[in-house]
Amino acid sequence: MFSIRNPNMPMKRIHWILLAAATLTPPAAGQTATLATLYSFRGYPIDAQSPSGALLLSPNGTLYGTTSLGGVNFCTSGAGCGTVYELKPPAVAGGASMESVIFNFAGCCPGAALPAGGLVADSNGALYGTAASGAGTNGSVFQLIPPATAGAPWTESVIWSATTPEGTVWFPQGPLLAGPGGTLYGTTSGIEERGQWHGATAFALTPPAIPGESWTESTMHYFDVNSATGTDPRASVVYERGSFFGTLYLGGQASCLTNGCGAVFELRPTPAGGASQEGTIYKFQGPPLDGANPATALTAGPGGVFYGTTFRGGAGTLCAYYTVVTGCGTVFQLTQAASGEAWTETVLHSFTGLDGDGAFPAGSLVVGGNGSLYGTTQYGGSATFGSPCTSNGASGCGTAFVLTPPAVPGGAWTESVLHSFTGTNGDGAIPEGPLLLSPTGVLYGTTSAGGTANYGTVFSLMLN
Repeated sequence: MFSIRNPNMPMKRIHWILLAAATLTPPAAGQTATLATLYSFRGYPIDAQSPSGALLLSPNGTLYGTTSLGGVNFCTSGAGCGTVYELKPPAVAGGASMESVIFNFAGCCPGAALPAGGLVADSNGALYGTAASGAGTNGSVFQLIPPATAGAPWTESVIWSATTPEGTVWFPQGPLLAGPGGTLYGTTSGIEERGQWHGATAFALTPPAIPGESWTESTMHYFDVNSATGTDPRASVVYERGSFFGTLYLGGQASCLTNGCGAVFELRPTPAGGASQEGTIYKFQGPPLDGANPATALTAGPGGVFYGTTFRGGAGTLCAYYTVVTGCGTVFQLTQAASGEAWTETVLHSFTGLDGDGAFPAGSLVVGGNGSLYGTTQYGGSATFGSPCTSNGASGCGTAFVLTPPAVPGGAWTESVLHSFTGTNGDGAIPEGPLLLSPTGVLYGTTSAGGTANYGTVFSLMLN
């Protein structure tokens, strides 16, 4: 059971910036941006490694994030159990950013390990996130409490170990959604057993009334193992219009690599405080006309519009899985003319991986103040000759891009590549998380590889 006491109530506990809109000058077609590598990770066992998920920006300009590997503690990955790090802005203009690992995951007794996404924070400065392991091999949700005195260690607690009473392991996907009263919402992707998907859920975690006691987990919805309805959520939910909305990587249609092309769902709370799946509001059709396999959270835009990406699908013919053309991914829009009517999906851009275009969009979109959409792709870009990065037919180490809305309603959106990552000469490679748009109009992001030691980077982008 769960409840949203007041859907319009501000999330008072969450005061840091996860994704922020800013008023920017509308980008012109072909516009680029100036990239600065703020930090290159040095890797296990001396530093963090392979940043993943969204960045979190504190009011004083410090960036916080997670790395899925690295740190001082050995895990079965052979590359560390992962970390939480902070990146402070330069003390003087033009100076170097200062990185510190504020927590090293250990993966035992019963700590979390291998954090899987970004962070959210409460008004007391505590950080919350998800991890692929915890209390042994189970996925988990963790809490990090800041020290009372500067320089002292942070305190970790596993507030939920994602295991069913039957022993089925679930894998929570970050970042979490923070709601009123400190309740955290998320999804678990589950696992496939004998051709059926088990453990795919949307869940809520309610904080204890008395500090130090156990959090309460409530399963809002089990996603049907029947692929026709959709399953395997790989991103968190968003809350709009009194409902939770999210994406499903598999299901919907059986034509995309036999497991379905994915779908978008809506969960509406019932008056009694439970949740029911109001239905799959859209089923992706796959290439060449539509996207396939959405792996990121939806982004709410003005007027009740949703924007999102699909990892595969679209009109691009370069990207293939073995010999099957899968498409290089899309950016899509979902609109609803009136409450209760069917949703309409529109593909705003199909990635091609050719002529400098990206391939395989990697993170949720960010909406700028002018309605432009900012995002990243894991592969593609202009730096493809001799590139160290290749995947499923696409070459190049990824892009940061912007989609500019049409001047006339109904016209075509215009895509511009802001930066093509090279993975060479200290540049990052393979961005896997979303961009963060600060109130000052600076874009921040991470790459999972590249940099001076090839363990990933944190970067900023300033529009030219």
